[in-house]
Amino acid sequence: MLDIILISIILVIALILFATEKIRVDLVAISLMVTLMILGLFRENFVTPKEAVSGLSNKATVTIGAMFILSAGMLKSGAMSWLSQKMMKFGGDSETRIFIILMLTTGFLSAFINNAITIAVFLPITLTIARQYHINPANLLMPLSFISIVGGTCTLIGTSTNILVSSMAAERGLGEFQMFTVTRLGIIFFIVGFIYLLFVAKPLLARITGLTRRYRLQDYFTLVTVPANCKLIGKTPLESHLNENYDVMVIEIKRGDQIILSNIRDTEIHAGDELLLQGSNEDIERISESEKLEPKPEKSPEDHLTDGGAVLTEAVISPSSSLVGQTLKRSNFRYRYGCFVLAIRKHDKTDVLKDHLADVRLGVGDTLLIQGRQRVIKDLAGNPDFVITEKSELPKFQKKKAIYSVSIIALVILLAATGIMPILVSSLLGCVLMIFSRCLTMQEAYDSIDWFVIFLLAGVIPLGLSLEKTGATDYIAYGILTATESLGPVFVISIFYFVTTIFAAIMSHNAAVIILFPIGIAAAKTLGMEPMPFLMAITFAASSSLSTPFGYHTNLMVYGPGGYKFSDFMIVGVPLNVLFWILATIFIPLIWF
Repeated sequence: MLDIILISIILVIALILFATEKIRVDLVAISLMVTLMILGLFRENFVTPKEAVSGLSNKATVTIGAMFILSAGMLKSGAMSWLSQKMMKFGGDSETRIFIILMLTTGFLSAFINNAITIAVFLPITLTIARQYHINPANLLMPLSFISIVGGTCTLIGTSTNILVSSMAAERGLGEFQMFTVTRLGIIFFIVGFIYLLFVAKPLLARITGLTRRYRLQDYFTLVTVPANCKLIGKTPLESHLNENYDVMVIEIKRGDQIILSNIRDTEIHAGDELLLQGSNEDIERISESEKLEPKPEKSPEDHLTDGGAVLTEAVISPSSSLVGQTLKRSNFRYRYGCFVLAIRKHDKTDVLKDHLADVRLGVGDTLLIQGRQRVIKDLAGNPDFVITEKSELPKFQKKKAIYSVSIIALVILLAATGIMPILVSSLLGCVLMIFSRCLTMQEAYDSIDWFVIFLLAGVIPLGLSLEKTGATDYIAYGILTATESLGPVFVISIFYFVTTIFAAIMSHNAAVIILFPIGIAAAKTLGMEPMPFLMAITFAASSSLSTPFGYHTNLMVYGPGGYKFSDFMIVGVPLNVLFWILATIFIPLIWF
């Protein structure tokens, strides 16, 4: 009983940390693994050190990593961008037709390609179309994310959740899912989801302002002239300690016809220079008075920000970005990427941040307003740390490599679907072929893996094992069944779907699966039923988390560019989640009982 109490305490703490994200989720997962490993040294019902690290070699972890590489191979070859652009030509200038083509194309690709990569391709395309045809981006981006999530439920490889449940089932002797085990219910979800997005979500989203929001840069950027009596003459911004003394930063220096954007902190200030300063009005007044600077209110800061070949663009922090958990100061952002962050819109806040940016902790889905030269912005578009929402170039279409990449993914699907090879083997074979066919380099393969997901799985899988070994799963299952068994097995399965939906909305969908999977198995055993209906309820509920921006990485990716509020996801996503709950309650018994 002591072991059950201990694991229950650990589970509650983990759930709180996952939900609040006060500590990075992947760090919580690794800390969880270490804690369980230490407890296993003293308590025999906890995991052994070998079991604690089993998440790293788990078939699901390896297969999911392989799917990231396969998706990247298709992206780098230009096959996805070529297909998406060809498909969008059918949309013409009709907003409804554009919406339909966009949803169908994205949903189809997401059934076979990692949906974060699908959204990375379609995000800039969608925003370009929105600008071209004067469509509010908010009408398109949330449905784009939702349809990619629902499309992933249609095949085994469509989402990491499906692969994870399949692997966990195989480890317990229940057999792996086939490529199209989930397809029947997945297609039902997709059809209903598509109809909902077209006729309900689209009108609901029409009221959202989207990218028409203003950054109001004039409140935080001021042009000043350096007069002959200025105290800064002959010093560099670094030597003058402007940031430390006044909380002001020099963004650029204009010297005659020359615009200085790089290495500004070591550039000596001359009389007659025009400086673009970032800081609040109070700080600008303080430095102007103290250092004898003369403000130039007659010229708009926005105009000055794009002088000398500089451009402004928005960049979204990608799920695999090395900047997640970092600050601009700690990552040395300006010198690492050669550009300057003017404002940040956090994925979990409505207001745009424009001051004290250096110490803002970055997360997946945060949107950065960036100033830099055209060449630098072009380089950022190819950097896996970002998804550039404007003026970004998609990977160039290379016919030979595109044919190779599509053929390799088709081979992976064929080998797994026909049972010739398990999905683990066929996906790893596909990765090797991607490298040998030069669709990817080894470094690109490494960079394509979302290590956040890998380490999350590695840390949380031991928690599922500990829940089983301590007997906590049987205890929890007994508690659920005591309250619901009299209402029948269909109701019990419906409750499992509902609980999984709640868990997936407040924490990682994969973590929700790992926690609830063993409880579902225990409940099925207690009821004397086959476990498949419970597994399907958990799988589809975790794979269809739509009610919050945090339920899926793709929701975070569109959150900033769409100009959404947290409540927008609740308004649009909760009714669709309820629809899916009803569908699952009806069709899971019909298909798998």
